[in-house]
Amino acid sequence: MSDAPSAAPKKTAVKKKTSAPEWNESVNVHANNESTLTFRVFQKAKLFEDTCQGMAKVKLTSVPRNDNGEFKTDVMNVNLLGKDSSKVGTINLIFTGYAERKRRSAGGQRTVDAAAAAGSEASTSNGVAPPGTASGRRPATAKRDTLTVPANGAAVNGSSATPATAAAEETLPEGWEMRFDQYGRKYYVDHTTKSTTWERPSTQPLPAGWEMRRDPRGRVYYVDHNTRTTTWQRPTADMLEAHEQWQSGRDQAMMQWEQRFLLQQNNFNADDPLGPLPEGWEKRQDPNTGRMYFVNHVNRTTQWEDPRTQGGSDQPLPDGWEMRFTEQGVPFFIDHHSKTTTYNDPRTGKPVGPLGVVGVQMAMEKSFRWKIAQFRYLCLSNSVPNHVKITVSRNNVFEDSFQEIMRKNAVDLRRRLYIQFRGEEGLDYGGVAREWFFLLSHEVLNPMYCLFMYAGNNNYSLQINPASFVNPDHLKYFEYIGRFIAMALFHGKFIYSGFTMPFYKKMLNKKIVLKDIEQVDSEIYNSLMWIKDNNIDECDMELYFVADYELLGELKTYELKEGGTDIAVTEANKLEYIELLVEWRFNRGVEQQTKAFFTGFNSVFPLEWMQYFDERELELLLCGMQDVDVDDWQRNTVYRHYAPQSKQVSWFWQWVRSLDQEKRARLLQFVTGTCRVPVGGFSELMGSTGPQLFCIERVGKENWLPRSHTCFNRLDLPPYRSYEQLVEKLSMAIEMTEGFGNE
Repeated sequence: MSDAPSAAPKKTAVKKKTSAPEWNESVNVHANNESTLTFRVFQKAKLFEDTCQGMAKVKLTSVPRNDNGEFKTDVMNVNLLGKDSSKVGTINLIFTGYAERKRRSAGGQRTVDAAAAAGSEASTSNGVAPPGTASGRRPATAKRDTLTVPANGAAVNGSSATPATAAAEETLPEGWEMRFDQYGRKYYVDHTTKSTTWERPSTQPLPAGWEMRRDPRGRVYYVDHNTRTTTWQRPTADMLEAHEQWQSGRDQAMMQWEQRFLLQQNNFNADDPLGPLPEGWEKRQDPNTGRMYFVNHVNRTTQWEDPRTQGGSDQPLPDGWEMRFTEQGVPFFIDHHSKTTTYNDPRTGKPVGPLGVVGVQMAMEKSFRWKIAQFRYLCLSNSVPNHVKITVSRNNVFEDSFQEIMRKNAVDLRRRLYIQFRGEEGLDYGGVAREWFFLLSHEVLNPMYCLFMYAGNNNYSLQINPASFVNPDHLKYFEYIGRFIAMALFHGKFIYSGFTMPFYKKMLNKKIVLKDIEQVDSEIYNSLMWIKDNNIDECDMELYFVADYELLGELKTYELKEGGTDIAVTEANKLEYIELLVEWRFNRGVEQQTKAFFTGFNSVFPLEWMQYFDERELELLLCGMQDVDVDDWQRNTVYRHYAPQSKQVSWFWQWVRSLDQEKRARLLQFVTGTCRVPVGGFSELMGSTGPQLFCIERVGKENWLPRSHTCFNRLDLPPYRSYEQLVEKLSMAIEMTEGFGNE
């Protein structure tokens, strides 16, 4: 249905399965008095175009109307004609509304319908429209109001009073005029700029530094050149005064906040028995509680503990010892006898000051957490979508993992890991992968591979075995282990045992010094320290720039520098000898193995990503924390169907506290898949979907064994009747359980 060839047709709903369709629908059309409405009935076809069954035309001039111009609501019967002008049906039509038309009235005034008035009732002789209105026509179904438009252009209703007299009483700036829109709202016309605004213009000048402007849409806004800001609201004296009061109060509050760490002078009490505070420290009083606290202006922190007695003992320091403070305000101790320093208090053997969850000073811990966050961001932003599946056997985990890792593209190892043990139905949501890393890192120590060796009799850190060449594929294995270690760091998993500190320094491309050899080979360290501290020219030592060592039962000699067998060590060149010997001690016979390890590591992600850390932080990141803090564990535990006061829960923590560190680690591996604690403590345990606290859930009957869900860090603890029964069942589950199942 349309009223003109160019108009978009109006369509009704489709009537199906009938030869006599009937419609009872209303359609709105925009038409004038000369319009002709055409009605067509089509037969719907699926494969072909719709065919026209009949057509009818209605001229609006032929539709009956009332005296006010509205259509009468009588039913019109219109015949539908086919192609041969024969009658094929009838349409019953009811017209409402009116058609647009114009006619002259007495007195020279015009009467217009509402469609025309919508665009002209607020118009003026200069053609300016009120803000937010647009000229247009109303649809034919709308009611019509006849408006009288006087000569001055203000639209008024014939039966209502005009507000023009009220507007004339108000004084406006020159060139401005007040008018009313169709809803009776005031607006103001600026005949100078030919624009309108809702805001009443003021005769008062703008404050100093203010300017009125208009945006591309003609809207007025104000610019404050003093503060370089803009606003839609016209500035007034009251508004500026209120803003100045708020600004002065804000500046005062900010000044107090910024000065909270300013060091106050003359706050030392000469009668204080502890003496003056360390450099950069200040003692203050909390105004709310009256409690004294201490401000460290160096690292901008506060604490309740007095830094002079923080973590220390009431006993005096041993003879020859002295306590000092670092630039960050961290206390340390000097042993003037051995000319060494340490953070451990010689009276207690423990570090002074509050420790963070990673066992280091809190100020250092904040920096460490930032480094971890930066490294995790690098890993996350460079991860690869989807997952990589690794299937291994528990009985041959080393060789199976070697085949799986080395045959895959190194970049694919950045994908989410999906580990599966053959013959086990467990789904890997993180727990299976944690156990795989633990088992494989433990298998690396298998003597049959001859890849690594312990650093010493009492030092179980790993170092590369110089005799690894007895295995013909040892370089390929070291490349494989390099990939494995990179995967552990990239995916945030822990390994069973760590490397020596010098090896971590080599990973970080740091220079190895004499102090680094102490934990690896104490005999060589003591000998070199004696050479360094004494005049060797006075002793006939017959030292040369060579090093003797034993390899597979054979005594060998290595020249530290070219012609070293003929160069004697003297007081003048002993420092060079010490430096060369230290470098040789950590590189003897392992250059190729180290290169293969770094090649495998860099294929997964570059070692440069680790430059945030030092060697001790890298060890924590790779191995986690070895000591299990039961208080931290209990504090970060949630319960399901148990309460923290339940007797089974109390028995559980009583039993955990009775265990030694080794058995606690076994329990931790049973419930989480790894025996290591995350760097941030138990609050940062990871589950299948991110951080997930340890959970104890009441499941099963008293004759059941406990079950663990390592992917979710959850322990299913049945409601045992006694403490002895709980200990028996838990011990049995930990000692006898291996493998994963699928519920």
